[in-house]
Amino acid sequence: MSLNFSNEDLMRAKETNLVELARALGYTPFKCGGCYSLKEMDSIRIYNERTWYRWSGSGNKKGGTQIDFLIEFGNANDIPEAVHQLLNFQGIAPVNVAGSYSNNKEKENIILKLPEKAHSYRILYAYLMKQRGLSYDVIDYFVNKQKILYESSEHHNLVFVGRDKSGNIKFATQRGTGDIYGRKFKGDVSGSNKDIGISIVNSESKELYVFESSIDCMSYIDLTGDYSSNKLIMNTVEENALVRFLNDYPYIKSINFCLDNDTAAKDKLYGKDAITDFAGKIIKDKVVGYIEKYNDKGYIVNDKSAPAYPHCKDYNEVLRYLKASRPDMVYSCCEKRKVVSR
Repeated sequence: MSLNFSNEDLMRAKETNLVELARALGYTPFKCGGCYSLKEMDSIRIYNERTWYRWSGSGNKKGGTQIDFLIEFGNANDIPEAVHQLLNFQGIAPVNVAGSYSNNKEKENIILKLPEKAHSYRILYAYLMKQRGLSYDVIDYFVNKQKILYESSEHHNLVFVGRDKSGNIKFATQRGTGDIYGRKFKGDVSGSNKDIGISIVNSESKELYVFESSIDCMSYIDLTGDYSSNKLIMNTVEENALVRFLNDYPYIKSINFCLDNDTAAKDKLYGKDAITDFAGKIIKDKVVGYIEKYNDKGYIVNDKSAPAYPHCKDYNEVLRYLKASRPDMVYSCCEKRKVVSR
């Protein structure tokens, strides 16, 4: 299957900050004169936060745009996939696939082949506890009770899986443990249906908590001790997985958005006003945010984005910050965690 994109999509993809993209992929950018390099590959130079070059020992030079970087060092297989990933990184919906809830129909013919499981999950537990500050109870809850997380055998990546309403795995995404064991990695497994999120379903609760990433969801549970509500991890700020979840589980009455506290997430939650030119002509229509949109659909909607503690943009950063500075605020739910997660 080939993804489509417009010229406008391509132009917006090329506006991506390459330094921030490299950091999100798990690399460590650092200033090198008037440009940036990467701690993991110091032969790379990033110029103007948009283009990159890499010199080999033989003097050959290779480089390009953010698109080429994703294909070479990320998890994009081709240009269309790279464009879509860059737009997703910015929290932008592609122009030609707006409202793409059914855009994955062609993917039904692609077989999802999961990475093999490791014999031991030692690295998984070590990474999440030591580097991400998560408690053993929460990790065990994802691994053994919900069975939505395991460690791959070949690269020791974290593998999070998403199931459809029938319990069949339709989506999987990997995240590397590279800050202990080599370079970090992040990417969806080929054949994944991105309309399916990673979910924790409880039909006895009418509340849904929505997250951008699995580790943010784990961190939220660690902070609050909330094991009872429904949880959905969208793996993006786009709403495809949310649309599907609400369709599959119509008993949901309340939606709590636990997104990052950055601009991309806030724009998704609260929308953007129409943009006009000097003559008052609308050149870009108003974008309705999730708060207004789902309120209009009859849901009780709350913004529970990650608290803006110093240098914290998501729930995992909040968890680690509080563990370092206010551990009493983290462990207040300890007894509840122990009872529920066993």
